[in-house]
Amino acid sequence: MLVSVSTAASASPAPVPAPAPESAGDDLTVLDGTGTPENDAAAAALCLFTTNGDYVHVSSSAFEASGHGWWVNINCSTATAVVTVQLQQYYSDGVWRNKGTVGRSTVRSGGGAGNRATGRGACTAGSALTGWRSVIDVDLVGLADDPGKLTTSTRNINCRRA
Repeated sequence: MLVSVSTAASASPAPVPAPAPESAGDDLTVLDGTGTPENDAAAAALCLFTTNGDYVHVSSSAFEASGHGWWVNINCSTATAVVTVQLQQYYSDGVWRNKGTVGRSTVRSGGGAGNRATGRGACTAGSALTGWRSVIDVDLVGLADDPGKLTTSTRNINCRRA
């Protein structure tokens, strides 16, 4: 008796970077007045600040995805915070994956040049339209703060990482 054996793989193709659908940006988290739930005594002891970030964009100085993060002090007794920016690229399987170099800087409140962290990810040659966003974390220097992070809105740009 002969038995036929198939050697062809039946697995789905590996996920690849792709443009993000409009619905992929619906999970935007805005952190305004961080750490201030009215009904939590421990959280009420935290100070107020706002976490901010811009849309991921192609840098004007290099062919790379770039996203900035900063904080604005409302009533905290510290002058600085460690701001971390992680870029994420959208894939055809609907999953966001961390890409590029994490930006991490200790900065003063307010944003602008010198007062923000920058996450970067070099684009490959012939890059196609691809979904990007960034996740920004602010950790106050010398003070407790909540674990919340800001996820910026999705932007499809002509930059893709392998």
